[in-house]
Amino acid sequence: MTILNTVETWNIPYWLAFVLFIPFGISACFAAIEYSEGEYTGMVAYGIITLVFGVAMGFIMYGSHRVDRVYATIDDTKPFVEVMEEYTIYDRQGDIWVLDKEKED
Repeated sequence: MTILNTVETWNIPYWLAFVLFIPFGISACFAAIEYSEGEYTGMVAYGIITLVFGVAMGFIMYGSHRVDRVYATIDDTKPFVEVMEEYTIYDRQGDIWVLDKEKED
C-alpha cells in the first residue's frame, strides 16, 4: 500500500448544522411572533418545528468527528484484509483508493 496524500476532514459536513440553523432561527422568530399575538396554536406548531431542527442540529454536530482521508494505491505488499481492518473505504477513483481512518483524540 502506498499512501499518496492524507487530508484531515469531517465524516459529516459541519456546514450542514449551519444550514439547519437558518430554518431553526426562522421558525423560532415565527413562534415568538405568534406568541406575542396570542395565537397559541401557531406558537405550538412553530415551537415543534424549532425543536425538531434543534435536535437535528445537535445530532449532526455530536455525530460528526474528524477523520483522516487517505488517498492511496493498494498493491500486493499488504493484504487487502489488513487494509480493511484499519480503514473504511470512502471512494475509488481509478487505481487510487480513498480511505477514511478515524482520528483518535
